[in-house]
Amino acid sequence: MQLIVNVKQLNKRSNVPVSLSEKNVIGTVQQGFRFEGEEITTVPNPALGKWYKDRDGSCYWGGGLMIEPAAIVSNIIGLPVNLPQVYKLGIDISHHNDKPDWVGIKNAGVSFVYIKISEGVGTPDNKAKEHANNAQQTGLRIGYYHFCRPDTRNGGTVINDATAEADDSLKIIAGLPKPDLPLALDLEDQEKWDTPLEQTDYLLWVNTFLNRIKEISGTECIIYSRKEYLDRKLPHNYDLGNTKIWVSYYPPKPDASHVPCPVGWKDWAIWQYTENGVIGNNSKIDFNILKDNTLF
Repeated sequence: MQLIVNVKQLNKRSNVPVSLSEKNVIGTVQQGFRFEGEEITTVPNPALGKWYKDRDGSCYWGGGLMIEPAAIVSNIIGLPVNLPQVYKLGIDISHHNDKPDWVGIKNAGVSFVYIKISEGVGTPDNKAKEHANNAQQTGLRIGYYHFCRPDTRNGGTVINDATAEADDSLKIIAGLPKPDLPLALDLEDQEKWDTPLEQTDYLLWVNTFLNRIKEISGTECIIYSRKEYLDRKLPHNYDLGNTKIWVSYYPPKPDASHVPCPVGWKDWAIWQYTENGVIGNNSKIDFNILKDNTLF
């Protein structure tokens, strides 16, 4: 949830104190300061009231905070119905989006953007750095996605190829602004290309990529795909359900309570509900709903 400091000054503490005299103050924030936080449910002294922590684990007394109401996005046409009570609106772009109207995007209520960085090995997206810098300067959270080409072209084996793509992605990210959101594996086909791997090897490729990213960076990835594709490409006994899913699904009447997930996933974290979004002076653009705020 988005929290706002509504007192003149609020202490920032390393942990929830037993009493307010405890010497664990690590800084202060001023009235109007906003941050993404969550309520702490294990408060040692309930008499002190509610407490919240930010993304870095710093703690704040709830009496000096208010919850910011969800933004009302009035100039987005065709938002899905039955949206989660707390959600974020986002877009995703690549070099095909040459000059995004960032002011229009921000003013419409968009809070995050996923940016394409690469495809396979040796094909960086030449707009990634420009997009990332402009998005951050506009006040948007950013994440990156890599279009996967699961095969054996790099290194002659499934494992070598997946490792090469993961390493290439990390190398590219190292030269870009630090992301706020986890790396997304884009798993889909194209008009003139699809993975040549059988189901078991396809799963091995995906797991190898995920494990390599976590081994080197210490972070988890998410998977972007559509239900029909993953249901067809993965074996029935696959083990990816604990990896968060970003579902692509474009119904004529988008309804957040009816988004089909691939077999093995119980729920979606992000939903790409249209590729024909209209916003600002942009040409058609992908719109996404994020409801898993642990990603944000």
